[in-house]
Amino acid sequence: MLYGELDIATAPELVEMLDRFRRQGHAVAVDLAEVTFMDSTGLTTLMDAQREAQENGWSFEIRRPSAPVRRVFDLAGVTAFLGE
Repeated sequence: MLYGELDIATAPELVEMLDRFRRQGHAVAVDLAEVTFMDSTGLTTLMDAQREAQENGWSFEIRRPSAPVRRVFDLAGVTAFLGE
C-alpha cells in the first residue's frame, strides 16, 4: 500500500521498487487508497508500469485509487488504467 504523496519527489523510489519486483518475477498490486496527492510524475510512473506489464506479461494491477488519484486519471483521460 502506498500512502501520502506520489509525486516527483517520491516516484523514483516507487520506480526502483517496481523494477526490483518485475526483475524477480513478482506480481504487483498497488493499493492507492491512502495516496493523498499525485502529480504527473506519479501518473507517468503508474502508466509506465502498466505498459511494461502489458508488453512483457508482468502482472501489475492498480487497486483502490483514492479520490485525488481518480481525479488525476480522469483529467488525463486514462481512467481505463484503473482496471474498472
